[in-house]
Amino acid sequence: MNCVFCKANLTKGRVNHIVDLGERIIIIKNVPANICDQCGEYYLDTKTAIKIESIVDEIKKNKAEVFIINYDEMVA
Repeated sequence: MNCVFCKANLTKGRVNHIVDLGERIIIIKNVPANICDQCGEYYLDTKTAIKIESIVDEIKKNKAEVFIINYDEMVA
């Protein structure tokens, strides 16, 4: 698979994924992703994206404005 923006190769790695919900910001650290070697754009696989959606849905129940969580701890 190649980057859709610059067509460079992707390498497996980990990223900090930021979800901006307007009234809340969620930072999910150490998310597994395919990262572009050239521009840094990253892509999540379907399984990871579904887990992130589940994490975000759970956090929406809380009233805090900023969350910083570790992906591995949330999916364990």
